Amino acid sequence: MNSGSPDTRPRALLTIASAYCLVLVYFAFPMSVALANTTLALAVLLAGVRLSDAQARADLVRTLRNPVVWPAMGLVLVMVVATLWSPADWSEYQDYLRKYFKLVLLPIFLMLLADAEVRKRCWQAFAVAMLFTLVSTWLNVWFDLPWSSTQNQGFGVDHTVFKDHISQGIMMAFFTCATLFWATKSASAVGRVLWTSVAVLAAASVLFLSVGRTGYLSLVLSVLVFFVVALACRPRLLGAVLGAGLLGLVLALALSSQFQQRTLQAWEEAKSSSPSNVTSVGARVQVWYFAVQQIRERPLLGAGTGSYPVLATAHFENPAMCATICPHPHNQFLFFLFELGLLGLLVFAWFLWAIVRQAFRHPPAHRALMLAFVAVMLVSNMTHSSFWLSTESHFFILFTALLMASALRSVEQEKATSD
Repeated sequence: MNSGSPDTRPRALLTIASAYCLVLVYFAFPMSVALANTTLALAVLLAGVRLSDAQARADLVRTLRNPVVWPAMGLVLVMVVATLWSPADWSEYQDYLRKYFKLVLLPIFLMLLADAEVRKRCWQAFAVAMLFTLVSTWLNVWFDLPWSSTQNQGFGVDHTVFKDHISQGIMMAFFTCATLFWATKSASAVGRVLWTSVAVLAAASVLFLSVGRTGYLSLVLSVLVFFVVALACRPRLLGAVLGAGLLGLVLALALSSQFQQRTLQAWEEAKSSSPSNVTSVGARVQVWYFAVQQIRERPLLGAGTGSYPVLATAHFENPAMCATICPHPHNQFLFFLFELGLLGLLVFAWFLWAIVRQAFRHPPAHRALMLAFVAVMLVSNMTHSSFWLSTESHFFILFTALLMASALRSVEQEKATSD
């Protein structure tokens, strides 16, 4: 049947509308949670209407073969079952399930991203948002920008533009790797120089214009992973790049007062940690002490979904300390182990492994980008509860979908080869 016939035209318009609402989500979430949630809800609603069509339902079922779907669904299932032994009440269950609900939507995201053109537009939308953030971050050194969350001028201070320094830092670290990927894929010398220059400015914005230690670690590890994987078959070039990178890191540490101060501060805060001394790293140390005690009592199945804030509030008597660490433990791995036990942690590890395994089915540059993304995810979730927090969960779940959306093609090609 012709796609322009009266029977198929509404279906085609609905497909386009739902897909491009998702494109808007990739533009919105680095800058505005409210706009991202609105466009995300609209994309899901339109996708739901599409499911009245048999072909759309078949496409959705097909996404269940994507390697990342089952661990995501398994993680949600464990959360639901773990409510049975949790000390939390129904309102807290609802809040938790709402925070992790995007995992349930992963098959819908994959369905909408099945079209290569839609994936391209999503990458472009994210690039535009991050370029605007990057330009604003540098302009913030000299000018007061009305849309910036910080109003500082000069170097040596934080210039976070949107959200907080942690979320901007991890997204900018990944954007650095994305621009390096685009530089390697560019067909022209001008394109390679342009994207490499953007990568340098993005990396410098993290190291010199931010106070986020998570951003520092994410940048260093993800860029290292990217180059090691992308240049693994060219050892001489890899050695030269790693040498230049090490020199650049030393210079950054020498020239960036924030990099120096925040790195040394982390060590001092860890050494002086106590229940009465509220610091960023010190509070995390106290969380570890508390969590280890609780995990020993319930190692396999955990204390139950939503249990952490209930038990932490009862444990930490210092109101200032509790305000910092009672909502969440600033470590997603610890969070899952505390509430869902070893079972939940293993399912989360399965989720990460699905991305890593898929990365090795792609060419080196694409593989490098996917593994750099996993590196950012590991660092962020070791220092923050990233899947529990709005902006960071948007970033990690939506980019898991974007990077894994072409996975079925690789799986089917392997199957066809083996047959």
